[in-house]
Amino acid sequence: MLKKYRPSSLRGNFERNNYFEGWFQKVYSKQHNASFILIYGYATRNSNDQFGFLQVLIPNQTPEIVYFSKNEVSCDIEHHIFRLGNNILTTELIQINIQDLRIDLTLMNKPSRTFKNSMGYTYYIPNLPCYHSVLNTIQKVKGEIQHKGVNYTLENEVGYLEKNWGTSFPEKYFWIHAVDPNNPGVSLLFSRAEILWLGRTFIKHVGYLCFDGQQIDLRELKNFTLSNWNSSPENRIIQIRSMSAQLDISLESGCEVMFKGPKNGELSRVIRHQTDARIEVSLTWKKNTRRFQMVGNFENIGSL
Repeated sequence: MLKKYRPSSLRGNFERNNYFEGWFQKVYSKQHNASFILIYGYATRNSNDQFGFLQVLIPNQTPEIVYFSKNEVSCDIEHHIFRLGNNILTTELIQINIQDLRIDLTLMNKPSRTFKNSMGYTYYIPNLPCYHSVLNTIQKVKGEIQHKGVNYTLENEVGYLEKNWGTSFPEKYFWIHAVDPNNPGVSLLFSRAEILWLGRTFIKHVGYLCFDGQQIDLRELKNFTLSNWNSSPENRIIQIRSMSAQLDISLESGCEVMFKGPKNGELSRVIRHQTDARIEVSLTWKKNTRRFQMVGNFENIGSL
């Protein structure tokens, strides 16, 4: 029974109507001072010749999207192997050779297998528009990326992997992931979304702050409140308060790029994504205050 609800598992529900399953793989390279992003998966309401998709962001470039026909998409559910044509994407390696792009990456550190790693027991609620799972918080990534004649060598870089599945992204949500380039043990994830279910809406948040070998699970904070406002056209402040901790997150706009997201099982929604933004985090916890200088990515869709 638990295996069925394990969020890290590969589902491969190709015949389900209005359905998507997608992965977000990010690698932040200190050497190149930028993020590399791969978004891949399938959408069952796309036409058969655009059933599978691969979105790629190379630093200082416009995101590119490549589609694959349904007969080119396959899943090995037991071993978590997702294939787009001859390209292989797993939780341990990525091998892509298409057009003017070649990617050969090794992803170290095994992903989390627990069924409650981000949304908790919300996984048991049926027919939510979108489910979310963190597969790996701090991967070690090495390998090479070649794009339009430019070669990028990645050696012991910081990776992050999550997945989403369901019918549609939430109409309103905020999502942020950030790392400290000088300390791979420091990372932040925060996601807050308005979820529609059975004609009603409710707000759910997930996330964590990792530092010094510790992790603050933001779901477990008691009397959680959030304030979110623009301090200037380029800066946003998020303040999280609880009985035991307070986080003040300052976001400075990065480079805006456009991805495509799912809506009713079709990859048709434009997603505005900020990449490589400067992020400052102040944490007050256990009567001490810590400050972290981070680099990250965020999306602010709607108003929450």
